[in-house]
Amino acid sequence: MGRKSMLRELKIENLAIIDELDLEFEKGFAVLTGETGAGKSIILSGINLLIGEKATIDMIRDGEESLLAQGVFDINSEQVKNLEELGIETENNEVIVRRYLSRSGKAKVYVNNIRIGLNELKNVMSKLVDIVGQHSHQMLLNKANHIKLLDSFLSKEDKEIKIDIETLVKEYKSLEERIEDILKSKKEILEKKEFYEYQLQEIEKLKLISGEEEILENEYKKAFNAEKIREKLFETLDYLKNNEDSALDGILQSKRNLEYLDKYDKEYGGLAKKLENLYYELEDCTSNIESLGENIGEFDGRNLEKITSRMNSLKRIKEKYKREIPELIEYRESLKKKLSLFEDSDFEIQDLEKKLNICREKYNLLAENLHKLREKVAVKIEKTLLDELKFLNMENAVVKIEINKDERISNEGFDDVEFLISTNLGQSLKPLSKIASGGEVSRIMLALKVIFSKVDNIPILIFDEIDTGVGGETVRKIALKLKEIGESTQIISITHSPVIASKANQQFFIEKYVKDEKTISRVRKLKTEERVKEIGRMMVGEKISSDVLEIANKMLNEV
Repeated sequence: MGRKSMLRELKIENLAIIDELDLEFEKGFAVLTGETGAGKSIILSGINLLIGEKATIDMIRDGEESLLAQGVFDINSEQVKNLEELGIETENNEVIVRRYLSRSGKAKVYVNNIRIGLNELKNVMSKLVDIVGQHSHQMLLNKANHIKLLDSFLSKEDKEIKIDIETLVKEYKSLEERIEDILKSKKEILEKKEFYEYQLQEIEKLKLISGEEEILENEYKKAFNAEKIREKLFETLDYLKNNEDSALDGILQSKRNLEYLDKYDKEYGGLAKKLENLYYELEDCTSNIESLGENIGEFDGRNLEKITSRMNSLKRIKEKYKREIPELIEYRESLKKKLSLFEDSDFEIQDLEKKLNICREKYNLLAENLHKLREKVAVKIEKTLLDELKFLNMENAVVKIEINKDERISNEGFDDVEFLISTNLGQSLKPLSKIASGGEVSRIMLALKVIFSKVDNIPILIFDEIDTGVGGETVRKIALKLKEIGESTQIISITHSPVIASKANQQFFIEKYVKDEKTISRVRKLKTEERVKEIGRMMVGEKISSDVLEIANKMLNEV
């Protein structure tokens, strides 16, 4: 079986009128009792802090700088695993949750001395503690939560269908969005198609090449200065080879002289070799200059006009589109892509619609299977819930879980779920939100918690005045039911009912008093004889007779 989860210790400091509180809980069923305004709800606020509810500065006790809420929990192996996923180690399956808030607004959450975020705390504690109070009533009355209540009774295998449905819904919506995007783009292109075609034709006509402008500028300089360039080239050639004192002849003759002197000293031969290399390099340079000189003759006025015309064309297109040549090339490709998309979009939409239909067929099949599973589960819940309500003195109640299909695409399938009830004989079925009696809401809430606690495995249930609006035999039935649940789950109940208090394993008394002109709330665990007196007080008030005490004693000892 393993160790059962429970709240073992609760420590609160400087929360509202509580200066310091330290409680130790046992397994089973515990009650918190006391006069109205003594601070029972404040203890609930402290537990709320431990499960991740919002903390505000006005919760801090007057005159103090900070508040602290701390709980020591025994947890099971599943909760140990949840904590390990957050990097929190546990020892002996024990977890200590600590919540701190200062007047400066500084807030901290620690679990086993590891600081974590509020959302992480909520995630861990949602599987450990469930507070059944006004918030739970609101959840119960809200139709949007009914499908979650129903689905919590599905088996693990059945719940996997929901996961498959969620995957299909995600795929379906993605396909829908893609089709919508294509249709939107197609519409935009259609509105500007002729304009895009004109622009593409105009840009393509120029046959733009990246880097062409630099090439044209270079050719323009050469063409514009052709005569000057030719003149300087031929002058250079004259220096090198075409006159009597040409550089080439001078180097060649110098080389021969040094070769002649080589027989006197080898150093002259080395210099001759260098001049020979210089001769061949200069000869190669001369050849290149001759070639350049011949080519420069190709640049005439017509060629210059052609280059100028091309440069002007590029300038005009740049000014018109306010883009440089590389950007115009990129824009040209984007126009091609848009027009191509327009031509091909119908085929792509057809393909996507085929996939969408396949996805919808799979979804319909899974959603139909889920619908049938929910119908079976609903029948079981109706019967079990009805049995619980009859035990709680709602003998004429009729319960119906209505499941309607609306063929929508949703993570929940196409079911619309609502819990309906008739609490009196001959009365038509109505939504839970139409229940006027607080006592009926409390009993329905308790009945639901009884049956759903068997599947949600939350080990600690805290009831905030579950006895509101009920009395007599009904409150006795509620007390018996809380005691029954307490055999498998830790129950902590805030109550005004002496009957409920008498069925608990533990009873804590909350009282308030004034000290140094400050109101202080104090909580203490009651011994058996103290419990008799407190139950008597709850029955008749402060004037407790021996007869009342005898009745209270009998209630405590009643099996």
